[in-house]
Amino acid sequence: MNVLLRAGRLAAFACLLVVAACVAPGNGSRPASPGANLAQLQPQPTSGCGLPAAEGRLTLKFQGASWRYIVDLPPGYDKSVPARLILAFHGRTGTAEKVRTYFELEGPAARRAIVVYPQAQGGWGGRADRDMAYVDTLLARLKATLCVDQNQIFAAGHSMGGSFVNDLSCGRAGVFRATAVVAGGIGSVRPCQGQVAAILLHNPKDNMVPYSQGITERDKRIAQNRLAATPVDASATFRCKRWGKSGISDPVVFCDLPSTFNRRRPYSHGWPDGTGPAITGFFDRVTDQRIQLTERPPAP
Repeated sequence: MNVLLRAGRLAAFACLLVVAACVAPGNGSRPASPGANLAQLQPQPTSGCGLPAAEGRLTLKFQGASWRYIVDLPPGYDKSVPARLILAFHGRTGTAEKVRTYFELEGPAARRAIVVYPQAQGGWGGRADRDMAYVDTLLARLKATLCVDQNQIFAAGHSMGGSFVNDLSCGRAGVFRATAVVAGGIGSVRPCQGQVAAILLHNPKDNMVPYSQGITERDKRIAQNRLAATPVDASATFRCKRWGKSGISDPVVFCDLPSTFNRRRPYSHGWPDGTGPAITGFFDRVTDQRIQLTERPPAP
C-alpha cells in the first residue's frame, strides 16, 4: 500500500509540474535590471544572513501579547545563502502545528524554503489591520534573524487563513512575490495597492466558504493586476485557468478543487492531496520568470 501511495503521489506531482508550467508563465514584479530574469538576478539578502538561526516554536511580543510561530528550516540550511520564505496561515479551527502536517509546502518536491507557521490570536483577519501589522513585525524579525531572499517572500493560507492572505494580497502586495489561497473568503481590506501574482483554489461544492467568494477574490486580483478578462485553460491534476499572457508580471490562476473525505464522508472545504505541490510549483514559475515592473504592458 505504501508503495502504491508513493507512486500515486509521484504521478500526481508529475502532473503538477505541468500545471506550474502552464498556469504561471508570467513574469515577476520585484526590482530587476531591464530584461533580466531570475537566472540573471542576484538574491537580495536580509540582515539576518550570517547569523545563527533559531528554529522550532518561538514567540514574538506584539501589542502586549505573546504571538507564537513555528520556524522550519530547510535541510542543509546555510546561514550565508539567502533562502525562499513562505508564511503559512491556518484556518479558524486550525493551529500552526496542525497545518504543518498537511500543507505540503516542504518535502522533496518543493524547493528549499524557510516555512514559517504563525499562530493567530483569535483567528486571522478578524482584526485585519492589527493582524497585517503583526505580519509586518514578524517579517522584520525573520529578516533580521534568518538569511532570507527578499525577492522570494510568499504567503499561503487555508480557509480563514486564506481569507487573511486575500487581505495581504490586497494590502501588502509589494511585500509578497506571490500568494496562494485555498478555500478562502472575501477579504476586508480596501483599496488594493500594487500587484501580486496569485493562485486561488476552491471547491465548487464548498459548503463552508461559498465558491462565489473565491470567484469574487479571483476577480479582485485580476482587476488589481490589470489583466484582460479572458483566461486560458491549464489542464492537469486540478482544473485551472490562468489570466495573464506570457509577458505579464503577475498572473492570476484559479483552480477548482475536488472533495476530500473526512470520517468517510465527502468534505468540500479541505486541502486535497497535491494542493501543496501545486502552490509551490506556481511559486517556482513566477519566481523563475521575472521582469521589471516598469516593463508591464499598459492596462487593457
